[in-house]
Amino acid sequence: MFRAVLFDMDGVLADTESFYNRRRAAYLAKVLPSYDGPWDFAGSNDVAIWEAIVPGDAVLRDRLHAGYDRYRAEHPEDYRALGNPEAPAVFACLKDAGVLVGIASSSEVAMIERMMRETGLVGFVDAYVSGHDVEHHKPAPDVYLACMEQLGVCPHECVVVEDSPTGIAAGVAAGAYVVALGQYVSPTTDQSAADLRISHLKELAAVIEKQA
Repeated sequence: MFRAVLFDMDGVLADTESFYNRRRAAYLAKVLPSYDGPWDFAGSNDVAIWEAIVPGDAVLRDRLHAGYDRYRAEHPEDYRALGNPEAPAVFACLKDAGVLVGIASSSEVAMIERMMRETGLVGFVDAYVSGHDVEHHKPAPDVYLACMEQLGVCPHECVVVEDSPTGIAAGVAAGAYVVALGQYVSPTTDQSAADLRISHLKELAAVIEKQA
């Protein structure tokens, strides 16, 4: 029986990946019009994203990155609109079943906390960890292992819910049972490394019940 479910945030608990890509593209159109891609950074982390956008020029990269931090503060995420509407009911179901709930995200802690507040998930979450607070970002398993440690569970007792190939790889490397969510990703996204794929988050309850 699974004792805990660990969720990625972006692309799972909130439909934010496409929003992030659009916001970053709008900023780059203003400050770096010569940039011609890539544009989709779903599952990546802040450091890797800016190294890909501005390779080989740390000074320019730092300047543009700092500008983007100001830009995104002026154009914040609306988690009330972007939040997965199925998440509160799924979290409540897990809690009623005595299953621990964790969030392991590449986003900053402040973003995780704001998402939980704005989507009504605060009371359901037993632990949350940011990728900024571990040594290695996804696809390394660090953020999931740290969350498991906080919850006091072993990897084989955990389900990880992810959307991107990078996040799925992190869950696999952590030794968890990985469920890929197709709700917000492109149909061409490679989720083949996951143990199971579901189309909508609400399907997760049935997966947990089968293991009870």
